[in-house]
Amino acid sequence: MRTVLQTNFNGIDALTLATVPRPKLTATGVLIKMQVVPVVPSDWKRETNPAATKEQLTDLPRPIGIGGVGQVVAVGAKRDPALFNQRVFVLQPSGSYADYIVSENPDFIFPLPATVTGASAAALTAGPGTAWVLQQAILASAATEILITGANSVIGLYLLQLLQPTVKRLYPLVTAASQAYFKTQCPTQPAYTPATLPHTLNQPLIIDIAGYRPLLVNLTQRFPEAELVSIAYQQKDLPHLSFVHEQFEPQRYRQFIQQLAVGRLIAPIDRTFPIAQVKQAQHYAQDHHSRGRVLVAF
Repeated sequence: MRTVLQTNFNGIDALTLATVPRPKLTATGVLIKMQVVPVVPSDWKRETNPAATKEQLTDLPRPIGIGGVGQVVAVGAKRDPALFNQRVFVLQPSGSYADYIVSENPDFIFPLPATVTGASAAALTAGPGTAWVLQQAILASAATEILITGANSVIGLYLLQLLQPTVKRLYPLVTAASQAYFKTQCPTQPAYTPATLPHTLNQPLIIDIAGYRPLLVNLTQRFPEAELVSIAYQQKDLPHLSFVHEQFEPQRYRQFIQQLAVGRLIAPIDRTFPIAQVKQAQHYAQDHHSRGRVLVAF
């Protein structure tokens, strides 16, 4: 079978599309034929830096990817036989870019309703779970005015959906190059740049998705008492900064899937590349302004 292997830390162009034996089904495993997987920033970060994420992933070679969508083709003796032949969203921190994977963790596999496309489900990886954490920070804050950097990102667009309806006043910060795209995704929500923010703002809560230090310095100097909650910036050189990250909760993902099924949540999706073009897919996602999740199909 095909798999995409990382064999060193020389970056995207060092990835290898290899042929390896199909994994053997275990008694506690579920064999999944993968169909579509997402490209997420942690992919290329891990490919250049062994300390990029908290997981211990420095043993090489290793298959890349952390999740995706596929169809269950075999079920181990100690797993639920009803999973057989079901289409599932699966989280696979040990690597998902392969024709077949064996999922051992029951909490990491989610059957999909017929109304949820594979692409939409794959785009749940590294998206709404993090947005939910930011939503909770906003709801817990006494601030009534919320600045959101990187609002046109996948996480930003999920966050704006999760916040509806809201009594808070939202000020999504979007670069000039992404204003038109943002308007297509959120036609009723005005977008701002630092220069166009209202002068009446008074110490808003700053939600940081972009992690761009010059912008954060600008905002913290303008609003010196404002709380700053970031998923992307961990340095201790900015005032009132809290770094947050997702704590995985299976029930939350079941809720996201149900929201996709009824149209209450829309997955932002850009382009889909074939597996043979995985390097092009990662370069495209890394080098272009976010226009939705980039996917790779088997």
